[in-house]
Parts: sequence; C-alpha cells; structure tokens
Amino acid sequence: MWVLGPSFDPPLINPLPAYTTPEVVAELLTELKALGIHRIDTAARYLPTNPGASERLLGEARAAHEGFTIDTKILIAGDGAGSLEPAPINRSLHESYARLGLEETVSICQAPVNVLYCHGPDMKTPLEEQASGLDAQYRKGLFKQLGVSNFSAEMLEQFIAICEREGYLKPSVYQGQYNIVCCASEETLFPILRKHGIAFNAFSPLAGGFPTGRLTEGVTEGTRFDAGNVMGQAFRIWYDKPAMHDATHGISKVEACLRWVCFHSALGPGDRVILGASKPAQLAPNLAAIGNGRLPEEVVKAMDAIWASVA
Repeated sequence: MWVLGPSFDPPLINPLPAYTTPEVVAELLTELKALGIHRIDTAARYLPTNPGASERLLGEARAAHEGFTIDTKILIAGDGAGSLEPAPINRSLHESYARLGLEETVSICQAPVNVLYCHGPDMKTPLEEQASGLDAQYRKGLFKQLGVSNFSAEMLEQFIAICEREGYLKPSVYQGQYNIVCCASEETLFPILRKHGIAFNAFSPLAGGFPTGRLTEGVTEGTRFDAGNVMGQAFRIWYDKPAMHDATHGISKVEACLRWVCFHSALGPGDRVILGASKPAQLAPNLAAIGNGRLPEEVVKAMDAIWASVA
C-alpha cells in the first residue's frame, strides 16, 4: 500500500473523463491494484457533461466487487438549491447505489459507500433539514462517514454546531482544492478542521494539470485546458500565472508540485491527496516522484514564492 510520506495515508484516485468504457476503467483498476491503491473518489455529478457516467462505469467494471473502497457525492445541479433536502439526498444516494452496482445494507460498518459527500452548499434548504436528512441515511447503514465539499468555513461551523446540538452525524472529512497556488484554506478552513478532528482530502494537487507545461507551450488540445472542456477556462483563470512557468531547479514541475503537497504543505496525519491521471501509465511515475521525499530547500523557497506572487 503506497503511503505519501510518514504522516500520510494512501492516495485516492479520481477517474478522469478519458476513461469512457468499462474496459478502460478495468485497465485502470488493474494498475491501481498493482500500485497498492484501493480507494476511489467519484460523484453523482461526474462527468459534468454526462452526470452519473463515472459511477456507472465503475459499476460496470465492478470496482466495489474488486476490493475498492468507494467515496461518492450527492448529486448537485445548478446553484445547488434544494439538492440537500431529505428527498433529493435519498434519491441521489439510491441512484448512486444502482449505478455503482452496490447492495444496500443495514449495517453501518459494512456500508459499501465509505464517504458520502455533500458536493456543494445548498443555500435554499435550512442547515437543520440538511443535517437531519443526511443523518437519516447514515442510520440506515448506507455510508460510513459524512463528508462536505465547497462549504465556507462559516457554513461548516454552523453545520457542525447543529449536528452537535441535535445529536446528528458530524462530518469527518472535508474535500477541497489544495496545491501550491491554491492554499488560502490554510488560514480560513484548516483551523476549524483541526479543532473538530476533520480530515482534509486535497484534490487538484497538480494545479489542474498546469505543471505539465502543455498550456505553457500553447498546446492544449486533448488536455483539461482544451477549449472544449467546460472546466478548461476555469483552470486557466486559476493557474495561468507567470510564476507557474518558472523552472524548479531541474526537478519537473509535476514532481515538485506533488512533493510539495505531500511533504511541505499544511496537510497532516489523516489527510489524503486525490490523484488523477488521463492514462493508467501516468500513475506509477507520479507515485515514484512522491517516493523521492522532501524537496531541496532552495526548491521549497522558490515554490513558496509562487504562492506569495499569486495570492
């Protein structure tokens, strides 16, 4: 089992849009097993242009039956209004079970879904109603842990307070974007997570794939920066910064970013990194890069300067 340094748990994998058939997904699962990775992160909304496709492909490839732990997220559409009412929560979770090919159980410890996330905030539904609806599904034995994503620090604190007051299940995992150019959460969010013992699962550790240099070189076709990718423009806005184009003392940008997240960031024990790869063959080199351990001090200083330049 691959460990991201002495204080880190094994990484999670988020299947990317390139995996479009059960056969290709099965190839990915074989590679993951060989690398000692057994946890997959998905969502009812993935892919954004074809909601449910990611779960369906994982189900057709029998990921859960092959020994993989599955985390998924409640379906969210538009601005999320109404998505965390009890009825939509129930519907989304049962539809996820069907797509993933899972069997429902009344035992929480045997629940096929490991972490069930709120994919984003629902500003319409009262938090009390959201917490009650999520707790009801948990007590049916349909998932083991509650997670949240994209909640503001203030909303998270309010949600936790309600759960503590009413005896509802509290979130134990927060999934958020975190990398060398997106680490503002260290100041606003992390203190709350540490106070309540909530683990942080970091997605986009490679800053949306920017360090690969394809955008730097003006070659975006077929990448997540492609104009045809609905997220491509957002990635450009987030990461197309002059400081991101600087060299890192002979270490590839990909390796530098991965090693920074794993060994020099604010992540700590119990936190995890969510990796993605457009091809199974990309996984082994990325894990090998992480295996090189801490970065040279001069590289760390140069990378910390990146955050200072884009903050």
